[in-house]
Amino acid sequence: MMKMAEMEHVLLSEMLQWYRLQRHDFLNHWQVIMGNLQLNHPEKALVYMREMLAGPQEEQKIAQISQPGLAAVLLGFMICLRQEGVKATLDFPEEMKQKEFWQDHWREEYTEALYGYTREWLDVSSRARKSENLEAEVYLYDEPGGLSCQFILLEEEKVLFDKLVQLKMNP
Repeated sequence: MMKMAEMEHVLLSEMLQWYRLQRHDFLNHWQVIMGNLQLNHPEKALVYMREMLAGPQEEQKIAQISQPGLAAVLLGFMICLRQEGVKATLDFPEEMKQKEFWQDHWREEYTEALYGYTREWLDVSSRARKSENLEAEVYLYDEPGGLSCQFILLEEEKVLFDKLVQLKMNP
């Protein structure tokens, strides 16, 4: 089991890696858009921009979660899925946006546990990469004294993998 400082270091290192990758991707996207505009193809530029913005919208939802450890784990997970070509969605209750919610629903050790689960789920999605049509659904649920996280991997509406993990506080 990692110490919290080690887990924070891992998450920070990953966030910096994702920042570099997204910055690089952004500049590449910008070049494609500018190229289309210079070639007088504004329709193509607009279509490309809409396609480009679809993935990060799910990632933006994560910024609404006020628990930093959970947000960092989920952000890394969603970016990894997108990088693997898996279209992913995230859904969670409105109350999880409130800082007060996390006072009786979160313990620091959940960060490492959830991180471990997301690494396992990424491994599952990597092994399923035979398909071009993979989709993932990630759900967070409010549980008394904790929360649950569900990961569903689908291929054209057929469920390939469905795992629900519960993170609960000991009384």
